[in-house]
Amino acid sequence: MLAAGLSREGTLEVKDVEVPRLRGGDLLVDMRACGLCGSDLEKLSGEYTAAPPVIGHEAVGVVAEVGDGVEGFAEGDRVFPHHHVPCNDCHYCRGGSPTMCPEYRAHHLDPGGFAESFRVSSWIVRGGGVLLLPDNLAFDQASFIEPLACCLRAMDRVSWQETETALVVGGGPMGALLLRLLPGRGLDQPLLSEPSAVRREIAGRGGAVQSLDPTSLDVPDEVRSLTDGRGADVVFTASGHPAALEDALSSVRPGGTVALVGIPEGASQIPEAARLVTREVSLVASNAATDTETARAMALLDEGTVEVADLITHRVPLRDLAEAVPLAARAETMKVVVVSP
Repeated sequence: MLAAGLSREGTLEVKDVEVPRLRGGDLLVDMRACGLCGSDLEKLSGEYTAAPPVIGHEAVGVVAEVGDGVEGFAEGDRVFPHHHVPCNDCHYCRGGSPTMCPEYRAHHLDPGGFAESFRVSSWIVRGGGVLLLPDNLAFDQASFIEPLACCLRAMDRVSWQETETALVVGGGPMGALLLRLLPGRGLDQPLLSEPSAVRREIAGRGGAVQSLDPTSLDVPDEVRSLTDGRGADVVFTASGHPAALEDALSSVRPGGTVALVGIPEGASQIPEAARLVTREVSLVASNAATDTETARAMALLDEGTVEVADLITHRVPLRDLAEAVPLAARAETMKVVVVSP
């Protein structure tokens, strides 16, 4: 079968490998769609080291084989498997930080989501990390379950009132999903800062979004002018670019909150601490999601509450994944979904 992974030199290679062998409690899934995530690009460039260098985690597919002892799943089932599942019993899990659980990143799809078939370990199956997909949810749209779940968790970690103003910095896939979730939290006219005209247009569809172009105006000044001089109450950073982080911190009002969602690039730095303390700005970091959020995300997609079909700008066969990587980094691209066969 074809599978993509990182070579010893850290470069992408798509090659023929053996189909993973199941152990008791495992599932074998034939991939049908897998989104290309920004963290995949960072792993390919060597910048993301917080998790094992396995690429492809926004995968959905069809159960091809059921391991011994597995209940509740059968061959032919359409499924979403979460790539990480916490233990729900350690100090971190009991303390409300399940994505910091040591077991969380210790398990992943084998050999990864960018494969014709991949093994879902018994840990993930037993931990409730595999969801049966609704019949009417297309595979390419179901590949948004994981990133949408990450956005839900980030929003849950922030508290605000319905009368407040939200700014999303970065109009890529994560920024677009955040914008589509905000109306459900009572925020009907969020602000968006994004340099790409294509992404501004796509991300702003379906809602009253005030779009700002950071290449032609001073975003913090513009945000203050739109909020009676205060600044945004809540700012979500959906971009890891250093300039995006600076704009986010400069656009938030005194006493406001900046939620760090996108993984900051290596050169990104939090500015002088005194600036945060004297303005009483709260920083809230959010990383990944759990099976709890993925179940909620799937329900939102199934109900049509969050539309994602228009976010897919490219569908690329697995064999052409190498061509999709530079494509995903282009400003004219929103979301690349890898499909198989």
